[in-house]
Amino acid sequence: MTTYRIRVGFHTPSALPFLQLDELLEPRRFCRLSSYGEKFRCYIEYEYQSEVHDYCSVCQLARDQACRVKRNPLVLVEIKNADPRAQT
Repeated sequence: MTTYRIRVGFHTPSALPFLQLDELLEPRRFCRLSSYGEKFRCYIEYEYQSEVHDYCSVCQLARDQACRVKRNPLVLVEIKNADPRAQT
């Protein structure tokens, strides 16, 4: 099982794009890590787990969903931890 950390950001966002992004990503098993708290940031973090170690497909999925909310998102995908038995 590979766990990915995904950061999605938008240029000068309000809270609405992030709420819309939550609605799109939740059914796809993305788990939001950061909250909207009083210190609002320009990005939000998610965690995604996959049985298959396919970095490119995770990047594409996150970017496609973010583009549905607002144009030109910033998407950063990092491997948080990977199962050493997984094939690359």
